Amino acid sequence: MPSQPLTFMRAENLRRVTPNTIRSARIVRAADGFQLLAVLPGSASEWTLTSPGGIADTFPSLPGLEAFARVVLADKPLSIAT
Repeated sequence: MPSQPLTFMRAENLRRVTPNTIRSARIVRAADGFQLLAVLPGSASEWTLTSPGGIADTFPSLPGLEAFARVVLADKPLSIAT
């Protein structure tokens, strides 16, 4: 499993975590694509996967985002709500 940190955001806050610390994740439809939401350690609410620096948080391709999530999150539960 990759150990490269992923960047998540909630409101104006950014947080970087390694994939093995993510408790659960789900993919949801957004107005302009798809987002990966995850519950991070020490947090009861979901954070949104974003590009490093918080520039983009929406992905245009469901198959691409799902493939990325399944590789990076390997053993974590992943639900897809479209």
